[in-house]
Amino acid sequence: MTKRLMTKRLMTEKKILTPSLEHYLRTIHELQKEKGYARVTDVAEKLKVAKPAVSNALKKLIANKLVDHKIYESILLTKKGEEQAINVSGKFSILVNFLTEILGVNEEKAFLDACLMEHYVSPTSLNRFLDLLRFFESKENSELLEIFKKYQRDCESDDNCPSCSFHCDVSTNEEYRLI
Repeated sequence: MTKRLMTKRLMTEKKILTPSLEHYLRTIHELQKEKGYARVTDVAEKLKVAKPAVSNALKKLIANKLVDHKIYESILLTKKGEEQAINVSGKFSILVNFLTEILGVNEEKAFLDACLMEHYVSPTSLNRFLDLLRFFESKENSELLEIFKKYQRDCESDDNCPSCSFHCDVSTNEEYRLI
């Protein structure tokens, strides 16, 4: 079974939104917080998509009772939609913070990675990410975080690493060293 088919089946079984629809929900929520309202044009600009794409997404969100929208009016999150948007936004925030504050990934890359991860990370893993964030936020553990931030493994080559059993061809490239 392909990865795409597995993902689609999982989403159907759990009756959750697609990653794309979650992005629309999060964007509508952010716009409402920033401006007090969200319009099709605003969503399209923020997500860098065409207005018809927003309209199609809105139809699905309306069908799931997550937004209310009448043509030429603001988009309003329903109570259920707001809860879902807050949930997605919370996952995203935890992941961005984990990537930037703990792993030292630059903000732009952390934002992109968090956008990908937020849709698939389990609640168990997300809670452990949050635990690790809180652990390093505590005053008594801040020194450990500084030690970790300075650490970078030193593998002999892409194929041969005496310190672990992983084949590290992806993570030993130069991009890793520039974090």
